[in-house]
Amino acid sequence: MKKSYIASVAFLLIFCGTTVASAESTFTFESVVTLDEMSSLIRAKFPLGTSRANVRRVFVEEGRATLKVKADYSSVEKYIYDIDLCHYYIWRWNISADYDANNKLRQAYVNGNIVFPNGKPMKIVSKIAETGKKASIYRVQRPRPEAYKGESSLGFVLFDRDSDPKTTDDQALIGAGPSRADPMNMGKLITYTDVDPWRSIFDFDAADRIVPYQSGCNEVDRLMKTQMGAQRR
Repeated sequence: MKKSYIASVAFLLIFCGTTVASAESTFTFESVVTLDEMSSLIRAKFPLGTSRANVRRVFVEEGRATLKVKADYSSVEKYIYDIDLCHYYIWRWNISADYDANNKLRQAYVNGNIVFPNGKPMKIVSKIAETGKKASIYRVQRPRPEAYKGESSLGFVLFDRDSDPKTTDDQALIGAGPSRADPMNMGKLITYTDVDPWRSIFDFDAADRIVPYQSGCNEVDRLMKTQMGAQRR
C-alpha cells in the first residue's frame, strides 16, 4: 500500500511538472500572423513598466530576432525578424521600444505604429523646413531581391526636414504593406503615415537571417499560378 502511494505521488509530480513546462512555451514570431495580434500580444505580455531584460528575453533570446540599439539613443532599440513568404514577399516584424532611465518600458511600436495609447507619445516630425534649410521629399525603393517571384522591392515616400540623410531624427515616411504574414492570405493593405523609417518595415538594417515560411510553398505556388492565370483572362 505504501509503495503504491509513493508511486502515485511520484507520477503526479512528474505529470504536474510536465504540464507546467508545456504551459511555458517558447515564443516564436511565426506564431503571430497579423499586426493586430502582435500589438495585443505586446500589451498582454509587456505592460508599460516591463523591464528591458524581459522584453529582450522573449523577442531576442526566444524569438531569435536581431537586436539593434538606435545610434546616440541607448534607451531606444528594436527587434527585427524577416520571414520569406515563398519568395513572393519578405515579411518584416519590426518591434521597437522606448525605455526610461531605469530600463522600464515607456512605449512599444509594431512596424512604426504605437502600441500603448497612454504611453510615451509618438513623435511627429514637423513638415516645415528647419530655419535656413530646405526640406526634401524622396521616392525610395527598399530592395528585397529574395522575393524574386513577387515584390522584390518596397517603395515609400520619405520626408526629410533638412535634406541631410545623415540626420535621421527629422525624417518621416509614408508607405504601405500587407496586414498578414501569410502568403495564402496577405490580408488588407495597411498604410503607414508619419512613421520613423528606423522603426518601419522599410528600414535598411539587415536581419541576421531571413527565415523560410514554415508551412511549405507548394500550395502557395498553386494559388499564385491560379491567380495569375485568372488575371490574364
